[in-house]
Amino acid sequence: MVRLAAVLAVLAGAAACDAPSRAKGRAPAGRIIAIDDRALAAGGSDTVRFGHLHEGEIAVLPLRIRNDASQPIAVLGYERSCGCTTLEYDSQPIMPDSTAAVELRFDARGAWGWQLKLVRLRLLGGGEPFRLYVEADVD
Repeated sequence: MVRLAAVLAVLAGAAACDAPSRAKGRAPAGRIIAIDDRALAAGGSDTVRFGHLHEGEIAVLPLRIRNDASQPIAVLGYERSCGCTTLEYDSQPIMPDSTAAVELRFDARGAWGWQLKLVRLRLLGGGEPFRLYVEADVD
């Protein structure tokens, strides 16, 4: 009986160690795209890399938009240079010092070689769009 309790205690401890991303107070995983006052007004930029993909593969990259600006922001929409990129987002406001999850997809069907695409984010309170360059190497 004591042995069973000890085994259960070890398993419970291992399960708790196995889930650090779910721990209270930790942000979900994903590359962070920071938007500050300057980027909001003048339209900043960042690059995300999908790395090596195979032709026909559809890759999904979780991202986090962090609001480093002094006012709330929200993604109002986006424009893309190619139909191979899509962005899924929630249009709810992102308060200062907060983050929101977005998901970027790259569809490599029909693509070959080095790819550089552009996604322009239109943000609430923004002047120029925020440019998000999307890079992938497809074979």
